[in-house]
Amino acid sequence: MRLHVAHARAALVVAPHPDDELIGAAGLIAYLIRRGTTVHVAVATDGAASHPHSRKWPRRRLIAARQMETRRALRRLGVMPASIHFLGLPDGGASVDDCRRALTRQIRRLPRLDLIVGPTRDDAHPDHQAVAIALDAIGKHVRLLGYRVWPPHPLRRGRLWTLPVNSAAKRSLIRLHHTQLGSIRDDPEGFQIMPRELDAFARPLERYVALR
Repeated sequence: MRLHVAHARAALVVAPHPDDELIGAAGLIAYLIRRGTTVHVAVATDGAASHPHSRKWPRRRLIAARQMETRRALRRLGVMPASIHFLGLPDGGASVDDCRRALTRQIRRLPRLDLIVGPTRDDAHPDHQAVAIALDAIGKHVRLLGYRVWPPHPLRRGRLWTLPVNSAAKRSLIRLHHTQLGSIRDDPEGFQIMPRELDAFARPLERYVALR
């Protein structure tokens, strides 16, 4: 089914890590902004665990870089820095309770929301699962849509909604996250989005499952 959320006045897109908001919902963010929706993005964790053994990129530098990449990419979509909220939970160690408390505080600071978008419980990353479980427990009166990042295959179960996107534009936005695409070279165990994964993330359809 095609996605119909144009009536939303205020929406919150929740990313477990910096860049998940683009992988999961770049097209939806652009779609909502074009229709006059106020879009906020909350990034749950600090993203500091992607290159834990890099000497050139210690934790503080990596966090700052990932926040800068997020602001730069979202600005291209029309999301201004004041609408981007970094919750600062530990990457790789975000508990459900910590996610619930941090997201509850953030939601209370925002105008009344019509829509929340976040990861699904079947996402393979534990931080994504913790955020998904936390979102399911809060904001019960708000419509909730889920996206999945890992594994990078289309959602196929549940009440699914699809949104056509510009694949090349989405790829260019994801590529603004240089720290996740091989620019950090002194940590052989560091994370890197592989070309096949980038192809999957930039597919021409975004899929969402209606969670409530």
